Amino acid sequence: MNIALLSNPNTDNAQTAIALLLESVKQQAGTKLNIGYIASEPDPQRQYYLQTQAMYQAHNAELNVYLELESGFCENSLKSLLNCDVIHLSGGDTFRFLKALKQQSLLPVLRQYSVNGGAIVGVSADAMIITPSIASAPLCGDNNDCQLEDLTALNLVDFMFVPHATDKQLKEARLPQQAKFEHTICFCPDDAALVSLSGQLQVVGQPEWQKS
Repeated sequence: MNIALLSNPNTDNAQTAIALLLESVKQQAGTKLNIGYIASEPDPQRQYYLQTQAMYQAHNAELNVYLELESGFCENSLKSLLNCDVIHLSGGDTFRFLKALKQQSLLPVLRQYSVNGGAIVGVSADAMIITPSIASAPLCGDNNDCQLEDLTALNLVDFMFVPHATDKQLKEARLPQQAKFEHTICFCPDDAALVSLSGQLQVVGQPEWQKS
């Protein structure tokens, strides 16, 4: 599996992680990479999509597939998305995003995409979608306003993730304490990122890990 989990995609370390992922995928694909984008919520002006498109262009990759999960959901766009080399999960409201993915029955589809060799990039709060559960989302300020009960996610890695980790969270993660969650948690500051290439995890920057 080829996966990247980013806190802030605009930092040098996040860009390094993206470059590592894309280079690994390109070695397998052998062509200019096609990227697909799943919006975490409606983006009528496609503001964030266009920003992300420019970012991938800087890596000589083409972002040309946009999928919205709510009122604008399109089956043809989904088919195009699943033919892409990389799928980008945009940042946003993690609870709302996971709820929409479940409503469209896309979790098993994305799991199979990853198992089949497709790469996934998760950004900010929505990097948590890649993990076993988004139960750690309140630690980065997300609220479960949509009353989502089942917090299980893609489960493509064996740890949980907290983006935008503060200095206080990083310090507390180093201290021994009673585990609050079933899985180990990665507290990832803005200038750090994780990339897993064929199951081998690489850490870029200095996140902190809290054992379960």
